[in-house]
Amino acid sequence: MLNRIKMVDIELSSPLATIEGLDGYEALQGLVRLHGTPIGYVKVPVTNGDCTGTAVSKAILKQHSLTIIRHLLCDALVGFSDPGQLKIADLFNVSHQDYNGPLPLATVAVCTRDRSTDLSRCLDSLSRLDYPNLDILIVDNSPISNVTERLVHINYPNARYVCESRPGLNWARNRAITEARGEIIAYTDDDVVVDPKWVRALARVFVENREVMAVTGLVVPYELETEAQILFERYGGFGRGFRRKWYRVDRKSGERSLYHGAGQFGTGANMAFRRSLFDKINYFDPALDVGTATNGGGDLDMFFRVLKEGHTLVYEPSAVVRHIHRRDYAHLRTQITNNGIGLYSYFVRNALFYPDERFAFIRLGLWWLLWWNIRRLLISLVCPARIPCNLILAELWGSLIGLSRYQKSRRATAKVAYSWNTGTQDTAAEELVPR
Repeated sequence: MLNRIKMVDIELSSPLATIEGLDGYEALQGLVRLHGTPIGYVKVPVTNGDCTGTAVSKAILKQHSLTIIRHLLCDALVGFSDPGQLKIADLFNVSHQDYNGPLPLATVAVCTRDRSTDLSRCLDSLSRLDYPNLDILIVDNSPISNVTERLVHINYPNARYVCESRPGLNWARNRAITEARGEIIAYTDDDVVVDPKWVRALARVFVENREVMAVTGLVVPYELETEAQILFERYGGFGRGFRRKWYRVDRKSGERSLYHGAGQFGTGANMAFRRSLFDKINYFDPALDVGTATNGGGDLDMFFRVLKEGHTLVYEPSAVVRHIHRRDYAHLRTQITNNGIGLYSYFVRNALFYPDERFAFIRLGLWWLLWWNIRRLLISLVCPARIPCNLILAELWGSLIGLSRYQKSRRATAKVAYSWNTGTQDTAAEELVPR
């Protein structure tokens, strides 16, 4: 049995005080931030219901001292009038330089389906966003009632509500594209709580780098209160590190290697695109992701296509959202199974669409099966305490199922597109689904 872990934010520009009221928790896990920028995690045992400021400080210095110095040095090089005269002691007296330039209109799209409690929590966090030009759009995907519509209209009048009747997350994402008013479209999920500066961090990357067409961000756990939530983090979680990363295929130099394992870029709970991108590479494939036979892969497919078509994607860890993981083991196991189905559906989809990448996807599929699934399964049999073997078996089974799911979903999507023939989106869907 895994004991609870308390999740907190620790801002280093403020004094570190003792954190009290931690009875029942095994440890404290802090998201360490300096001037709001995440620099890493720190984990400190709880003693007598408390974590002292001294214990937290020692752990941070031990694990993140070089990262802190690097952050302060970057601030100093930007803000110090004469870098040649810079001394170590000066680093602690230089103020952090925030971006104060113009920011474009951004549409935040939340795609949801019959989860009003989660959505309300998400919308509460969106109402606290620190961003001057904001368009909040709620896309209700094939709802069974009008609860979500009433929630938005009554409690969140600043948000726009639209209903997308075609079932499937990517239908909802595509509806957001056609409804968006902003130059930037930022997607998040209804089971997420966003950081106040989330959109600002995303938009800054777009504003400062005109070649960037897609940005993903850091996803951290909202809570680690149950064994299932802790196991999900151990299994891999959604986090992709605390360093900004740039991805692009330089075809002019003859580079051919593509990032087929697109999960390294981030997740659909925290991703943003220029609106103009979709005019260049088309919309999300509605045969992928939640609400279809594939159960996932829509975000991975889009990340891959951004790079395949010669555009730039950036992972920006300053853009933070907090994801509420599945709280019970049964739902976690289902999620892990669906991860395998979605991943291999994405492999199959792009092997069909891009014959020149077919061998690379076959090779990656075999590698993932052997290295990620079977190797981990053998390790779990020797050391079952870390990750239960039936979770790994669940993903392995999902991977095998996923080999045939895209074709099934493609046929179902074609029927949906025909039944709901409304023009633009259906044409896009037909172009996205291979014949």
